[in-house]
Amino acid sequence: MATSSAETSRAVRDAATAASSAQRRGTLRRHVNLTRELAVSQFKLKYTGSVLGYVWSLVKPMMLFGIMYVIFAKLFHLDKGTTNFILQLLLAIVLWTFFVETTISAMNCIAANGNMIRKAYFPRVVLVISSTLSALMTFAINLTLIVAIAAPLGRLSFGVRTLAMLPLLLELYLLILGLSLLLSSLFVFYRDVGHIWDITLQVLIYGSAVVYPISTVPEHLRALVLMNPMAQIIEDARHALVTPDVLWSAQIMGARYAVPLGLTAIAVVLGFFVFRRLTPRFAEYL
Repeated sequence: MATSSAETSRAVRDAATAASSAQRRGTLRRHVNLTRELAVSQFKLKYTGSVLGYVWSLVKPMMLFGIMYVIFAKLFHLDKGTTNFILQLLLAIVLWTFFVETTISAMNCIAANGNMIRKAYFPRVVLVISSTLSALMTFAINLTLIVAIAAPLGRLSFGVRTLAMLPLLLELYLLILGLSLLLSSLFVFYRDVGHIWDITLQVLIYGSAVVYPISTVPEHLRALVLMNPMAQIIEDARHALVTPDVLWSAQIMGARYAVPLGLTAIAVVLGFFVFRRLTPRFAEYL
């Protein structure tokens, strides 16, 4: 009888565990679906009512590319002695534009959805992730267009090293996600964060090797510049797709290569920590 009772208790526990597990899977599936739907909706709404539509996503980086090319190639002649400077600059600007537009849009996503937050319960992180995924769609199209146009012209150099683009893009997305979580949560309480971030981006573009290849930097300063995660990602992306003859960031930095990777990890951990701590107070400030 005792054995039968123990077996019954075990069966009840197993059934409860299975039901709880199924409920968690169902909840996770609903949150994933919500994130996907929000990301697609934001991507479509971004171009609703626009005559040129998606073309605007190409115009902005191309205008920035044109300005930077005239200044740094025609006036300062940074293209002299630099392999494929045009494509190096264009690739860097596409990566930089993704970083800038995603962090700015994600920073506003919580404050702009106060009504939704007050009326419905769902993980607030869904709003940030969907915002980054919407920008990721635009970035993926832009990067694909660069490859589709430049590859037939022989401007890209493919090889085994090109596979490094996958971890580099993952690193870039994690950096963006961490900063987006941090900025979006702080922006709810301190709107000055938006102005501070705008100024930071203006300075950061010149410290991220966007407008110049790392080969143009004095040798003793290259490792210092590459400690910036964006500079490291951009320079390694150039090596993976455009300039196989230059060194990887890890070869230039040695053990200091852990710095940009560590800063990316810190951004992710800090972003999730601050976002989680401040989430319960969002509704009362919106």
